[in-house]
Amino acid sequence: MSSTSGGQDGTGAPPGTGAPAGAASGLELSLPGGGVFRVVPPEVGVPVIRLWLEHKWPMSVQEGLELRDRLGWQSSPTRETMFTTGHDLGGKDASFIIGEGQMDSFRMGLASRVPKASAPPEAAVLVRQVYAQYVEVLTGLYGTGTTKHFQGRNGPQESTTWTLPSGASLRLGTVGRVLSATVNSPAANRAAEAERRYLAQEAEFPTEPPPRPRTNK
Repeated sequence: MSSTSGGQDGTGAPPGTGAPAGAASGLELSLPGGGVFRVVPPEVGVPVIRLWLEHKWPMSVQEGLELRDRLGWQSSPTRETMFTTGHDLGGKDASFIIGEGQMDSFRMGLASRVPKASAPPEAAVLVRQVYAQYVEVLTGLYGTGTTKHFQGRNGPQESTTWTLPSGASLRLGTVGRVLSATVNSPAANRAAEAERRYLAQEAEFPTEPPPRPRTNK
């Protein structure tokens, strides 16, 4: 699928990314009832994505929390693996999931979460434009990803996935006014592939159910 570029330092950070620690101004639209709809631009989002995606794997929970501190993010008081970033999107907009004591996957929102009724029609257009910009930048880093289009409950959806030689993957996805990036660990991808193969094998060679016991009438 693709190959990673550049090297890594001891913390797994790509050289020269200079990930932001504070709030950054993104692309914005005024909301009808007040407030602002923001989309994180690629020059802000991509360096952050690279810090997680190109980290040395496996990544421990402590290493994930150290990345949180390095980025200047704040954990939820009730769940330390849910974060408020400096992207000014409102609320908790990033998190990671733990599997078997290691970081399994990381997800980061790249656009403000606002009710559908509050979002102007231009929001979905803006998100699609920025999605295309992310794909262009990430393709320059990792090569051509795998793009999928499908019709979801909330409208047309599109995603592009890149897999690195390490086995870690990045999925960039959009639907309507939503834009997000998900990094899956090599272990998570191996587990998903094993499950896919198992289900495919079951579909091809279904297990025969045991015979029902005969009853005397």
